[in-house]
Amino acid sequence: MTSAPPQAPALTILVVDDERPIVDLLLRALTQRGFQVQGADNAEAAKARVEADPSIGVVLSDVRMPGQTGLALAEDLLRGRSEAEALEVVLLTGGATADVALSALRARTFDLVQKPLRLNEVAMVVERALASSRQRRARAIRDAEVEVHIRAAEAERARLFERLTASSARLEDANSALAASQRMRNDLLAVISHEMRTPLIPILGFSEILAGDAALPAAEVRDYGRLIHAGAERLLSLIEGALDIVALEHGRGLSPGLPEPAERLLGRVMARHQPAAEARGVRLVMPVGDPALMLSGDLRLLSAAAGQLLDNAIKASPVGEVVELAALPLPQGGIALRVRDHGAGLPPGLLDQLGTPFLQADMSLTRAWPGAGLGLALASRVAMAHAGRLLLQPLAEGGTEARIELPAPPPAAG
Repeated sequence: MTSAPPQAPALTILVVDDERPIVDLLLRALTQRGFQVQGADNAEAAKARVEADPSIGVVLSDVRMPGQTGLALAEDLLRGRSEAEALEVVLLTGGATADVALSALRARTFDLVQKPLRLNEVAMVVERALASSRQRRARAIRDAEVEVHIRAAEAERARLFERLTASSARLEDANSALAASQRMRNDLLAVISHEMRTPLIPILGFSEILAGDAALPAAEVRDYGRLIHAGAERLLSLIEGALDIVALEHGRGLSPGLPEPAERLLGRVMARHQPAAEARGVRLVMPVGDPALMLSGDLRLLSAAAGQLLDNAIKASPVGEVVELAALPLPQGGIALRVRDHGAGLPPGLLDQLGTPFLQADMSLTRAWPGAGLGLALASRVAMAHAGRLLLQPLAEGGTEARIELPAPPPAAG
């Protein structure tokens, strides 16, 4: 709904003359013609009335008055006055000389009425003065409302500009993230393809040789069989690791078995990785631990997680270095499966990607850190599935310590 245009309030006329009979005459005559009229008999009283009553829109004043003249009164009333309180001054004079007319013009008065007064003429001049005052005040109200609307529009424009700027920034961020995601996807596909194809090469190549007609020495057949078996185990480990991660991500329950001494489980892990360590010239050690430390939970997954950490440590260690595998009691109860190496330390960016499958700090095919990037992802999820956590921290003497911390199992119900 469109609002009605603003209406200026009803305006009042102030008659100022030091002769009281003239004031009374004009009050009576103008009131009879429907005007609202007030009276004052000197300039100071008139200024006080105008100051106190903003509805006064026209001042009808005698020019010659004791104390302050009507011209001086007009200058005081009109000086610095806003259009929202527009005021018109009509002067009454018995001697309309050129000097008086010029002074009235300079004082910005509305009109000059010659004495002796003709009441109809005074009423007509006052009516025009009132109309002028109303129009000026109404225009000021409209201008103020327009200014408010302009400021509101400017504020809205600024707000929309900020939103547009923020949206543009978010769009740029989204495009950057999309480009980074695309690059990461390409790197990921390249790593997965490389890591899955690599163990297939000896499997297919040596099996093709064995399937041929050529007679091969028994030792060579055993070597080929061993290489095929190693490639198959590597491929199976990769597939099983990926499937375990997917299963844990989808909330697959654990398959707990009977509690087993932690030292025995880690012994099997170390034996399984001994050939890889020897191939890289790395020595594996496991200090004698507490035989009373028992592992509970899904022992297959715990073994796989510890094996992944050990595999990472072997890959990170220079030739001739030692990798330590141990089970330790936690002060608050529970067990920590700890793997320590003395390699170059954590690759840059690895902690930021901890737990992300198939991702490594270096995704290039020429990276110095081989593997598909499943180890930490699996170890992290296995630890969380057992209400524990995976911790990685650099060692002061160089290298890295990886720990799977497992809480003590709840006491059996009596």
